[in-house]
Amino acid sequence: MSKIRLALYPFGILYDGITRTKNGLYNRGILKSNSFPIPLIVIGNLSVGGTGKTPHTEYIARLLKNDYKTAVLSRGYGRKTSGYIIADKNATADTIGDEPLQIFNNIKNIDVAVCEDRTTGVKRLITDKNSEVVILDDAFQHRKIKGSFYILLTTYDQPFYRDFVLPTGNLRETTSNKNRANIIIVTKCPSSLTATEKHKIISNIAPLPNQHVFFTTISYQKPIDYKDTTEWNNDKKVLLVTGIVNPKPLKKHLTDLGNQVESLNFKDHHDFTDSDIETINKKLNDLGNNAVVVTTSKDAVKLKPLLHKINSSITAFEIPIQISVLFEQENEFQKSIIHHVRKI
Repeated sequence: MSKIRLALYPFGILYDGITRTKNGLYNRGILKSNSFPIPLIVIGNLSVGGTGKTPHTEYIARLLKNDYKTAVLSRGYGRKTSGYIIADKNATADTIGDEPLQIFNNIKNIDVAVCEDRTTGVKRLITDKNSEVVILDDAFQHRKIKGSFYILLTTYDQPFYRDFVLPTGNLRETTSNKNRANIIIVTKCPSSLTATEKHKIISNIAPLPNQHVFFTTISYQKPIDYKDTTEWNNDKKVLLVTGIVNPKPLKKHLTDLGNQVESLNFKDHHDFTDSDIETINKKLNDLGNNAVVVTTSKDAVKLKPLLHKINSSITAFEIPIQISVLFEQENEFQKSIIHHVRKI
């Protein structure tokens, strides 16, 4: 922890007091939460970003969409609009945000909506789209709406039990609020995670008797060319361009495949500009012939329109990711979700 963040500890105590008071008012029913007669699956975290909410949201949407009219509702972080918007073929990152657009592009036959007021968003999805299940992306702290099932994510590298509240650490609220979760998922685990490590992490999490803890890992899929004209093969000169919290695992993956990798790392949810694309173009020229751009699916929705405007000859790939549940617990995980939806 840096000396600057440690010096901010008194402000962390103040912030903690504010969040404790708010949560206490909701827990005692003094502040009211809005309930709905359909399953509302809340996915979120205690920390600020980077736990893998979007791929887990996609996983659950795919699990349910064939049997239930499923919708995903997000605030739409980073969009340049406001109010309730339902995604359609004209949607852009500016109108609905990068992650909702990624979900809309990746999953067919679901509805994707954004709204700052989640209560209004759910009401509109029920009345306008006849939604039977709504997945609330990044709404763990949104106490004005009462979910029917809560999924809390925390990363293997930085679990919430080793963190502190803002601004000293990265937690939005104290670790005791994990008790609101039905399921806790430790994300971004190494696929080689041992049973001994698993039990140690569970011990540190200290779940309640009614809580289940699962472990997931991310596997990177074969990169896809934006223009569907170039087949991927390893041993490339790669310029990795990202606007995510932690691009190091992706860079390591590409390097392990045998690629020569340079990277341009921007802040999370970065809005790419024409100037950024000029920088990308210059970096590609420095790397020499046959160098390609690789980026994440989240960044692709913003980069793709700009890349070919600046230089139509750039070859760019996005690299999809897939969530896998470890320790042969995928059936148990899926059954816990499906059982909840069926009983509502």
